[in-house]
Parts: sequence; C-alpha cells; structure tokens
Amino acid sequence: MKVAIDGNIYEGTGTEIMEALRQQSFDPSEYPDTESYIRQLRENFIRATDLECILPESDVERQAVTMIAHLAKAGSLEVLEDG
Repeated sequence: MKVAIDGNIYEGTGTEIMEALRQQSFDPSEYPDTESYIRQLRENFIRATDLECILPESDVERQAVTMIAHLAKAGSLEVLEDG
C-alpha cells in the first residue's frame, strides 16, 4: 500500500503506515502501540468530520486498512497504491 499525506509518501502494510504516523505524532509514548493510535485517530476523525467510522474488531492490519480507507474518503489522504 502507498498513501500520500500532505506531500509525504508512506509505503508498506496498513499497520506499517499507521506505525510511521504514530512515531511522527507529537508524543508517540502517548499511544503505546499501533492499535491504540488507530483508536485515537478514529475518535479524532469522528469528532472532526461527524462521520461514522466503524473499524473491524479482528486484527490490527484490518483496522489500519479500514482507517486509511475512511481517511481517504474524507480527503485526509490519498491512496496511491492499494496493497
């Protein structure tokens, strides 16, 4: 998967992309793992857009890919390659 956010390109699995974004957050220690970062991103997305954002309860990769799809639909990022 390859996505563009504010002129930056991120490439890898959905989980790898979310982990890269977590590492770039203001305080990565605030979110101890990728899954907690995705949950916080989801809450922020809902507050900012008033859109529903349902994530699968299965594994982190499916949650990451679903979150990326929601962000793309809202125009927050662009999916360049679907993996």
